[in-house]
Amino acid sequence: MQTQKIQITLTPEEVAALAVRAKALGYNVTKYIKFIVSREAFEAVRSIPVFEMGKALEKKTLKALKDHKKGKSKKLLSVDEL
Repeated sequence: MQTQKIQITLTPEEVAALAVRAKALGYNVTKYIKFIVSREAFEAVRSIPVFEMGKALEKKTLKALKDHKKGKSKKLLSVDEL
């Protein structure tokens, strides 16, 4: 996955308000905004449910990964190739 550059435009009042909070943490406004966005992204990812894989399926999956690394897998271009 590639990183993405995002540009935002803030009013002088918004920058001033953010600067106060940023200064309290020892950040500049840009670093503070990145901190806020990173924290929100972390919370969003953390809320995604995780389901444990059963032992039998885990064993099959690990074998399939080994086989793939050995070149024993084939890329299918459509469902019809199953």
